[in-house]
Amino acid sequence: MGERSEEDEDTVYSGAVPEPADGPGYGTELQGRFRHRLMKPLGRGAFGSVFLARCLDHDPKQAGGPPEALAIKILADAKGLASDHVRRELSALLALTCDRIPRVYDWRIEGEPAFVALEYYPEGSLRDYMKLAGPADEDAVWRLLGDLLSALDVAHRAGLLHLDVKPANVLLDGRGGFVLTDFGVSQASRIGLGAQSFSVGTRGYQAPEQQAARVEEYDLRTDLWGVGATAWAFAAGVNLADRTGLLRSDPREAVYSLPGLSERRLGCTPQLEDLIMSLLHLDPRRRPGSAAEVLARVGKVVSSGSFDSTTFAAGRRVKASEEETKQVIGSLVDPLLADLCRRPSLCGHFVKFDPAELMCAEGEHSYYAFLLLRGTVVVSQNSRELTRVSREGSFLGEISAFTGTPRTASMHAAHEVFALVLNTAELERLVTANPAIGLRVIRTLAHRLAKLPADGLEKRSA
Repeated sequence: MGERSEEDEDTVYSGAVPEPADGPGYGTELQGRFRHRLMKPLGRGAFGSVFLARCLDHDPKQAGGPPEALAIKILADAKGLASDHVRRELSALLALTCDRIPRVYDWRIEGEPAFVALEYYPEGSLRDYMKLAGPADEDAVWRLLGDLLSALDVAHRAGLLHLDVKPANVLLDGRGGFVLTDFGVSQASRIGLGAQSFSVGTRGYQAPEQQAARVEEYDLRTDLWGVGATAWAFAAGVNLADRTGLLRSDPREAVYSLPGLSERRLGCTPQLEDLIMSLLHLDPRRRPGSAAEVLARVGKVVSSGSFDSTTFAAGRRVKASEEETKQVIGSLVDPLLADLCRRPSLCGHFVKFDPAELMCAEGEHSYYAFLLLRGTVVVSQNSRELTRVSREGSFLGEISAFTGTPRTASMHAAHEVFALVLNTAELERLVTANPAIGLRVIRTLAHRLAKLPADGLEKRSA
């Protein structure tokens, strides 16, 4: 599967009415948990067609039941491995609760045709809106960023990657907000059938790792690039599917995948440009590590107008010298930890904290975890010391990194401390690529929970 053109991409729920594809059409009745009748085509693509449908079993008195008008996506390929993947994706989608993601009301994978019944948005897609409008006003761009990041934050916590964030997959909710659609549905057939062969995504809105089909690099930050590209296009009034010449791919010639937003938009505020461009780094390691991290920055700007672009994640890269790092690795007793620290992928994650230096503060929203290599860390709450951690290989702050919840304790370096500092995406990659490390994280959490009193089990650690 190669890149899709603008004409054959999966446009969803737009007002355009294309010629119907071979297969089910007007008047066709589909049976899942409920009966549905197809009314008119809304969009079509290489992986399926979307129809406006009427739920024949709609009951206005039934709370939580499907509405009368639905968007039904007919899946073009839902057999074999793809069927298993679609089933897993849809099972996860059914469990999601977020008003920025269309609700799934019904689905059928077995039988022909396979379909998914989703919430219908008559206002159409952002792509269609952009055809009629120029550059968006800044408030609308901030709203877009907040809504897309909210959707991704919920999906990522459920283990779902989108991998095709673009204006055609963003719907207008009719109230000035935006909804992100096509989670898992369009991507499932591609990934489930050997993604190594495919350049996943849509022309103009593919992250650099997607353009190069570097599947091993796909993670949360791939979706964040899609958010950045979509917001850039919305703010600049440019459809990147038609302007792929703007994209940069050589890290020797550029830092970002697109020109600075202020080059294309007059009067662009530094806050907006700084945030959007931070998502568009060619190197995924330089992008933020989670949707929650970026969403917090958006919230800070929208609520107060203040902005701090000097984040801990950016500043930490030069905190420990190469010589100091070699000495610390050489002194490690744990062979698993020593082997891990020698890997080039972790170069730049080593941080030295000076005596009494604050590592993280109680009540703050921060999105990184610590893997202790040397020294002692003091954990305190309400200015009262709770414990000291000095065991080599201990994880600290991983719950806040994974969940985005505020820190419930502060951490200081008792003396000189060396640690690996990982944002959410980096921590997830470390755990999934190293089962022994993942087991260590589980044991750490289990030990910590076992020490909590019965009434404190719901509390989260730092």
